[in-house]
Amino acid sequence: MVYLVGLCSTLTMVARAATDRLMLNADRHSPFDLEITGLLKDETEAVYVSQADLAVLPSTEVALTGEFGSGDTPLALTVVWLADLWAALPVQSSADTLLARCKDGYFSVYQQGQFAELKPFLVVKINGQGPEKWPPAGVRYNPGPHVILVSSKVAPAVADLLDAGHKKPWGVTSIEVARFADSFQPAFTGKWTKLSAAGELGRDIWINSCASCHVGPEQMSGGTKSARPFEVVAAHARYNRDYFERYVRDPQSTMPGAKMEAHPHYNDEQMAALVAFITADGAP
Repeated sequence: MVYLVGLCSTLTMVARAATDRLMLNADRHSPFDLEITGLLKDETEAVYVSQADLAVLPSTEVALTGEFGSGDTPLALTVVWLADLWAALPVQSSADTLLARCKDGYFSVYQQGQFAELKPFLVVKINGQGPEKWPPAGVRYNPGPHVILVSSKVAPAVADLLDAGHKKPWGVTSIEVARFADSFQPAFTGKWTKLSAAGELGRDIWINSCASCHVGPEQMSGGTKSARPFEVVAAHARYNRDYFERYVRDPQSTMPGAKMEAHPHYNDEQMAALVAFITADGAP
């Protein structure tokens, strides 16, 4: 069965026998094993899934351009939907979120409800090659050992995301099965219990974008790629708002050599919402 999605993406369903559960190993046997942690039934520590076991899951062929610095070069990706990975894991009934963590401290959030809407997928092969042979020809950097992508060519809803790039982590080393309310509890309690509509929008922006690199209030789940504490970010947002906004939109203009990704597409409403969340709508 072949589906045409947009002009530069073709999906071909590959028939494979689905299994009820993935084989979970207590030890890592290869640097390309995917670590799985969190809310798993009968598991208290990290477990590992091999490339061979991932290959047992139903897979899909996706042709995309523009990924991994490939420019206009089309790439043939063999992928596993996160929805199928989730279904193959012995997740606890309270779990509703997957958290991807990368070797450089980057972090991405996928709520279970986004599996159908955004269709995030784990790339297991690029141009027929597994991660042990990455990067293939035409790819400018090695996205391994694992990479998760979303694409508007696969799921139109991706085009409506403020920061689709924050849902496309590469260098993924582990996936945590989590409960959203637990992972992001500080954003909904204490000073953040009763936010304005703007603050609620800002909270969503923080969790789905800023948390990729930043730990949130009270050490809330987030990436560690940025070493700047939340309290420092909040102080700038509260007392030096012009600097804060310029830095978010164009870090290099305020601090040459800054590693933070620029966000020039944030409009005034979105920026005000982000400030409202970070400062808890001005609460002391």
